[in-house]
Amino acid sequence: MNKKLHTALLAAFIFCVCQVNAQFTLRVAGGYAWPGFQTSEGIAAPVIDPLHPDIDALGPLANITDTINGKPATYKQVRGSYGQGMNFSLGFGYTVNKYFNFELGVSYLKSATISADQTRQLTIFTGIGYSYIPAYLFAHITTNAFGVSVSPAFTVQAPIKKSKFMPYARVGLSMPVYGGLTDHITITQNSGIPTLVKAPYFLGATTDVTLTTQGSVSLGVNWALGVKYKVLPFLSVFAEVNGQYLTTRAKSSKITRWDTYAAGSDSAVSQIANRGVYRTQFNYVQELNGNSNNAQYNPNYSTNKPKDDIMPTGPFSNLGLNIGLTFSLSKHTLKKEQAKPVDSK
Repeated sequence: MNKKLHTALLAAFIFCVCQVNAQFTLRVAGGYAWPGFQTSEGIAAPVIDPLHPDIDALGPLANITDTINGKPATYKQVRGSYGQGMNFSLGFGYTVNKYFNFELGVSYLKSATISADQTRQLTIFTGIGYSYIPAYLFAHITTNAFGVSVSPAFTVQAPIKKSKFMPYARVGLSMPVYGGLTDHITITQNSGIPTLVKAPYFLGATTDVTLTTQGSVSLGVNWALGVKYKVLPFLSVFAEVNGQYLTTRAKSSKITRWDTYAAGSDSAVSQIANRGVYRTQFNYVQELNGNSNNAQYNPNYSTNKPKDDIMPTGPFSNLGLNIGLTFSLSKHTLKKEQAKPVDSK
């Protein structure tokens, strides 16, 4: 799937619309969506691995507690969807006849925040490998998304004779065109070791991290079942149940903030320059091999270039409720309004 296919689909949709003598419609809607049937989807987030503090990667978001004070370790993966949250849409359509409508919609999604907490035992480098020490880091991880999607769609309407109510069903494509993910991590640690602020840890007594991820070209499907009620000849209100199946692919990520704070200090020290390009910027690929800029696969990797890593995916599937207005502006509607007799009194 690529941008050329998106362009071709949009062109075909516009061509079909332009071939019919149709009235113009404008649909405005807003609502809230939940993960729906996709609650089993995992969420990708930055990995905190004390045994490999020199390796940066995305992995399953999870609530993790290492063994502490005699309590056993726990692990629970966080599941959900970035499709959960508030959404707003605007649709421009043409009604071919009272049964069929073509529409080109634009929607905006602001996802709910997904979070996890981790308690991990710290390590130090012994010259051979990393060994645990009697100290811990405590991390709070949050992730959310926003996005703009274009959706060419087809609607089938079922007018009820002598009724202002009209059921309808809509099916279309979901094509994200702009947006991204943002991960925030706040880490505190109680080791009291000042050298942890240096490589490979870059940890202060408190550390604040922000990672942004941009998506690649993706394609999904969406649907809706609803009912419209005609308030005026040119205005209807509607309510609908809608759903979406969409999984996006990541294109690149960048750490935009890595600030460390000494104990008792409010002064932040940025570690972005110290971490360098390889540990700050990431390109995602389908395969890693000896030519990839990845230290685990290529001994000749460059620290001055972004790290290559396997492409993660993000679930955006959802099930939601929307309400809105549909405006119908056509010569036929306007003539009806103009044909009303004028009161001469």
